Amino acid sequence: MEKVYTLSVDTLGSETSYKDILKGLNLSLLRNINYKFKIFGDEELLKKEISKYERLDESSELIHCEEFISMDDKPSDIIKTKTSSSMLRAIKSVEEKTSDAVLSFGNTGALMTYSLLNIKTLAEIKRPAIASIWPNLKGESIVLDLGANTKKDSRYLIDNAILGSSLASILFKISSPSIGILNVGKEDIKGSDEIKLAADELSKLSDTSLINYFGYVEGNDISNGLTNVVVTDGFTGNISLKTAEGTAKLFQSHLNDAFRSSLISKIGYFLSSLAMKSVKDRLDPRVHNCGILMGLNALVVKCHGQSEFKGVSYATDIIYSLLSNDVNQKIKTYVREIQHK
Repeated sequence: MEKVYTLSVDTLGSETSYKDILKGLNLSLLRNINYKFKIFGDEELLKKEISKYERLDESSELIHCEEFISMDDKPSDIIKTKTSSSMLRAIKSVEEKTSDAVLSFGNTGALMTYSLLNIKTLAEIKRPAIASIWPNLKGESIVLDLGANTKKDSRYLIDNAILGSSLASILFKISSPSIGILNVGKEDIKGSDEIKLAADELSKLSDTSLINYFGYVEGNDISNGLTNVVVTDGFTGNISLKTAEGTAKLFQSHLNDAFRSSLISKIGYFLSSLAMKSVKDRLDPRVHNCGILMGLNALVVKCHGQSEFKGVSYATDIIYSLLSNDVNQKIKTYVREIQHK
């Protein structure tokens, strides 16, 4: 009998609707039948919406919350002032081992702060990182850090390589994911001292076959799919993420305008609609919108504050995959092997 995994879902403090959250959870539950949910939010509103989904209703516990973290709240202020928020209660459920992971749509800074204080980092990892799955010409890649830690330090970059490699091996089902460090060029002489130190260390680890280090990659290499994992600091990664999201929206907008420009274009769109839908879905930032907080003692995932049901379902599927493949144990094994070399 397969293990049952419980996911705590923080539904307050964002613009994501209950309709989208519950529809997304239900879609994931249909694929991952061993899921259970603890849903934190307005119980009365949740009951009205969840009644549409018999199976989800049976698999869920609703926990009423009135207090929530807003997008404008500063992480330093909420620690003492909002002790009953839906976000904190969801995280506490993991700390108390009544659930296995957390999904939230709220304030990223608050989520990271609460997670660090209550769930804490793995002993083997210095700082957690936010990872995301990006589509590319060859399939998908893992990019991290996307904003958890803006300090550029060689040790953090090495940790990110370990976290990213563990994540890629599970999600992409490959034994030795290739790793690249995002840099201003591919030449050995380019980049900061911290980037060069990290590159030297990863090269040594690659010689022992513990890490598959490719070398430096540039910004355009992310979309080309040159490596399975792209490692950077949180400052650079967050800018890259926002730029990519904006570019995807720009592309979709221009594509829609082009197909509406004439009768011939509309006919062309009709004839190619299935293929175009596949392309738009693949590049849709509303789907690929979850950030995975890697390096904590339990899995925490942050979805965009304006998520739609497809994005909720996508994130929930990823959480199930990582839980069922015991991603944290894989990270610990990686680090243990490295330390013994």
